[in-house]
Amino acid sequence: METAELRPLSLGELLDRTFTLYRGNFLVFVGIMAIPAALGIPSTYLLLQLDFNMLGNPASPAPPKLAVIWEFFALALAVSFLSALLYAIVAGAVTFAVSEANLGRRATIATAYKTAFAKAWRLLGVAINVVIRLIGISLAVGAVLGTIGAIIMIGITAAASSAFSGNAAMQPAVAVAIVLFVLVLYAGILAAIVYLGLRYAVAIPALMLEDLGVMASIRRSVQLTKGRRGHVFIALLLAWIISLVGLIVFYVPFYIPTLVQLSRNHAVPSWLSMMSSVSAAVGSSITSPVFLIVLVLCYYDTRIRKEAFDLQFMMASLDRSAPAPAPAPGSVPSA
Repeated sequence: METAELRPLSLGELLDRTFTLYRGNFLVFVGIMAIPAALGIPSTYLLLQLDFNMLGNPASPAPPKLAVIWEFFALALAVSFLSALLYAIVAGAVTFAVSEANLGRRATIATAYKTAFAKAWRLLGVAINVVIRLIGISLAVGAVLGTIGAIIMIGITAAASSAFSGNAAMQPAVAVAIVLFVLVLYAGILAAIVYLGLRYAVAIPALMLEDLGVMASIRRSVQLTKGRRGHVFIALLLAWIISLVGLIVFYVPFYIPTLVQLSRNHAVPSWLSMMSSVSAAVGSSITSPVFLIVLVLCYYDTRIRKEAFDLQFMMASLDRSAPAPAPAPGSVPSA
């Protein structure tokens, strides 16, 4: 295994280091991601089947049944929540594997998961804590922007009513105001989620690699990412795009025949939904590690830039490799 080379990385160097680690430990990273991906195949299959049932026959004017809609959203919500919890464990395992590879050592799938499960409750605590914060900020931003937007639309409606004599004349202005309000609302909520996500981006690496508690890991992430969130955002965005493109390559070949079946008013066969689920799992196993590797490298990069972690690691390595002092001449070794 090559000797670790720790130093501040530019964005290009960080991505190059990501693919170097990925290629050198391909089976480990894919193996770690393959377990949750395989567990997600049944839920993905059910979601696809419910989704197609909701679409129903495109030529039929009858709307999908209310019960089917509720089943779809209930299952989607449950899958999202369980995925967030499972992601914490998987992220912990990948963090350990990336850290070992980045420091010149080698990990296995078994040791990565064993290390993550040893801290499972804390990992779950971080995931739940962050999800609650994201939901809270989304609701808060939505409430504030919704109130402001409602006031603005009332004003626009009143102005349009006084400027135009007929209701038909003011409809375009109201429609434009509603569209703009919805866009601003979504943009505001997304910006708030991204901002908090960047603050807590390295909470799991901090927990795994510094053995911190739940709240200490979150505070540590806020501290490390302060002043570096723009760099972290661009790195994670590029990694997400790379992962998304790779996932599409695996998923689209099976999704296109599904759309063809729906366009011809044919029922989507269950085997096609299963193949779509399996292909999505394979694609996720292969592409998802890229995002997590970048995340852990961002953690190391912030520590190197802010705390000279590269020098700390070098000094610790020298201390471990220093030979024991030779006994003085004539001395008797202890039993």
